[in-house]
Amino acid sequence: MELYNDINDDGKELILEQYKLYVEMADKVSERRFNVNAFFLTANSTILTVITIKGFDVVKFSWIITAVGIVLSYTWYYLLQSYKLLNSGKFEVIHKVEQHLPLNLYAFEWEVLGEGKERAKYWPISHIEKILPVLFGIIYIIFEIVILIGGID
Repeated sequence: MELYNDINDDGKELILEQYKLYVEMADKVSERRFNVNAFFLTANSTILTVITIKGFDVVKFSWIITAVGIVLSYTWYYLLQSYKLLNSGKFEVIHKVEQHLPLNLYAFEWEVLGEGKERAKYWPISHIEKILPVLFGIIYIIFEIVILIGGID
């Protein structure tokens, strides 16, 4: 499949309009990713808060807490990976469209940032944000191990 159809003079203006919409949609994907992070951070924080409430029978519910926590962490990680791939695809399309526009702003910016390979210039947020679900998953596993060895009454 080709990106471009037959382009006449009127088509150049339409390309610019479609480009604007497409860039806006890429921003919306990033916004949705932010909302996913907020939801899962809140859900995990709530679980960890509940287990610290005085009088809550942690031992009785430990398997449920651990299972829910691990499922949340895995789902969070999976969604972040999915959004990363979706954004990568969108920016690949944006770069191709920019080849037919006067400026290659996104492609040039990516080059200036070392294409995400040089940490001193830019470290993609997807690398950083994926650490959180892994950490929460580890916390839930450690929590269950402590329960199993009798470290919490």
